[in-house]
Amino acid sequence: MVLQRPITDRIFEALRTSSECEFEALITRYPEFTANELLAEVSRLSRAGQVKIMRGVGTCTIKHTPVIK
Repeated sequence: MVLQRPITDRIFEALRTSSECEFEALITRYPEFTANELLAEVSRLSRAGQVKIMRGVGTCTIKHTPVIK
């Protein structure tokens, strides 16, 4: 998957400026990626335990999950 790394970098870039980010804001902030590409990467990061997806009424928020060693 060629675009995986840039998408990952961009998602974490958005989460560096604040601890949470709405999914719609990611779509608006990075128009070079489709919503499906961003969703696939956020889902992968969630399964890997790197982000947490919080669903609300009409919203979906992504939160960075710190790595505990």
